[in-house]
Amino acid sequence: MNMKGVDNVGVTDKLRLLKSRLDRLSIKEYPKVSGEAKIIVRDAETMKILREQKIRNVITNGGLGVFAQALASPFTSDTDRYYWYLVLGTGSGTPSNTDTSLFTPVDISAKHGSLSATGSSATYYVRYLPEEANGYTYTEAGIYDKVPDSSSPYTSGVLINHLMLTPTLEKTSAILVDFYITITFS
Repeated sequence: MNMKGVDNVGVTDKLRLLKSRLDRLSIKEYPKVSGEAKIIVRDAETMKILREQKIRNVITNGGLGVFAQALASPFTSDTDRYYWYLVLGTGSGTPSNTDTSLFTPVDISAKHGSLSATGSSATYYVRYLPEEANGYTYTEAGIYDKVPDSSSPYTSGVLINHLMLTPTLEKTSAILVDFYITITFS
């Protein structure tokens, strides 16, 4: 083996050098969990899209724990699945993976929807109809998962993601809003 430039070095140093070179050549892949929200605001009468946007969001430590628990003890049927809610808020700040709640959640916005999986992604979907969650200018959103049952308050669950709505969302009866919150494992 040609160890150019290190012929007069001891065996231990040669091994360190080889390990260093091997480490640089190794391809390291670490699994990632990422989140993205797609928000579509429509005119309530015409269904014309008024605004469509995608926003990256923070996956919380609580969310990572929920995902790990699901892998460790999978659900046996749809009836065993915990409830979840999308909740909108009016607070301000910078979302963090250590968040356990929205900054200022608005209780009337807590809504359950559908959950689907495609490949390595799970998508939470909620539609706010013209008569729902009106009278607020929303600045943040998040999914509370692992809520014990439909009669439990959303706060009994775990905040799994947190995002800021930019621009803000003024919810009135003139619009309906679709939220698609996608969590991707890659």
